Amino acid sequence: MSDIAVLGAGPAGLMAALKARERGHEVTIFEASDRVGGMAASFKVAGQRVDYGSHRLHPATEPSIMSLIKELLGDDLQTRQRNGRIRLRNRWIKFPLRTMDMIQQLPLAFSSAAVFDTLTTPFRSKESNDFQSEIERRLGPTVAKEFYGPYVTKLYGTTPDQLTTELSDRRVSASGPLQILGNAIRNSQAKARIFYYPRRGYGQITEALAETAIAQGVNIRLSSPIERLTVNETAVDIYFRDTRVQVQTVLSSIPLPSLAATLQPPPPSEVIEAIASQRTRGMVIAYLVVPQAQYTPFDAHYFPGSDVSTARLSEPKNYRTADDPIDVTVLCAELACWVDDETWHLDREAVGQLVAEDLKRSGLPPTNHVHTEIRRLGSVYPVYEHSTLQARRTIKDWVGRPKRVVTLGRQGLGVPDNLHHVLAMGKSAAQAINSSGFIDATQWQKSLEEFSKHVVQD
Repeated sequence: MSDIAVLGAGPAGLMAALKARERGHEVTIFEASDRVGGMAASFKVAGQRVDYGSHRLHPATEPSIMSLIKELLGDDLQTRQRNGRIRLRNRWIKFPLRTMDMIQQLPLAFSSAAVFDTLTTPFRSKESNDFQSEIERRLGPTVAKEFYGPYVTKLYGTTPDQLTTELSDRRVSASGPLQILGNAIRNSQAKARIFYYPRRGYGQITEALAETAIAQGVNIRLSSPIERLTVNETAVDIYFRDTRVQVQTVLSSIPLPSLAATLQPPPPSEVIEAIASQRTRGMVIAYLVVPQAQYTPFDAHYFPGSDVSTARLSEPKNYRTADDPIDVTVLCAELACWVDDETWHLDREAVGQLVAEDLKRSGLPPTNHVHTEIRRLGSVYPVYEHSTLQARRTIKDWVGRPKRVVTLGRQGLGVPDNLHHVLAMGKSAAQAINSSGFIDATQWQKSLEEFSKHVVQD
């Protein structure tokens, strides 16, 4: 078998490495940071394990991957019921949506307008060329204006009419109001609202994958950013920390701009320009330490409105049953922003105060927090703008013709996918390599076509 290098020890990279090793390859992971997990990692704040935002493992996970995770985590993988809510017109609506709650809590004006939109669906235009018009076509103007419009603007930093239908295809599963109603009816049953979450935080999944990979012979090199990848007809030379390693194939889950910058020979100039043109929204995450056992019983609050900066608030304690400190809870607030904008540069105390004021304005209890920590993520939401549509087509064509380097994962493909999606990508990437270490380009192209059908499950 062949020597395979995997760039990035996030979930996609770890799964790719594990599956490639199971197929008999010698595998080394190169990770720039000093830990595994990427954005799917966990760490401690005030003695409590927290995540990089609100995460959960969905029941839609491919059965073989779900079986592996259950085997690795055992009883630590807990089955939970979702208990979130959305703030809409100063009302709190349960999320996932449920029929009786919608009847009781939705403002009458909103409900009446939504019913009218449903009745007039046959008369709306069947054509759409942007996110805004596509949501109006599917779900009606009321839902587009009251929920998706402001929330998308908050997350992506631009108005929904400037975004292509790529985003609606990947982020909105409902095809119409009747499907929303059908989902709400199903969600009224507790079994329809389940998700899976590890006792020690979301990062326990990637930690377990890493431990298993190491036990099976995968070499994980932390704090090892790649300086250069020299690709020729017979091998790839990897340069890192004044060291050169030669492999047959590279599976890269690092950000595409970082990969392109290391490649020798470099990608074609039009590909380099296309990659540089893509914008990605970042995020500041604030962790507020609250001196009480529980802030609210809800696992997540969603704030689509433009009157607050926070997009989502989660309380990690409510995602699991664990040995967390009993007299303190940590709130995790997500603020989408551009790298280097005003929000990005706020210090931790200012961010904590901003979040506390947001929550008070939303009618939530005072946080009375005693400490704030922040994390900054530079690449979270790929922005699918009309102005860069052709550039994305250029990138898609390039990544679809791999030679000795395959790019995958959220960062590698510039997609907003869930954990179960990127784990499936890692498995598929390993399967696309034959016993001699060559990539089956036809098989990988089929995999990319399957990945393009992924729809994010909130």
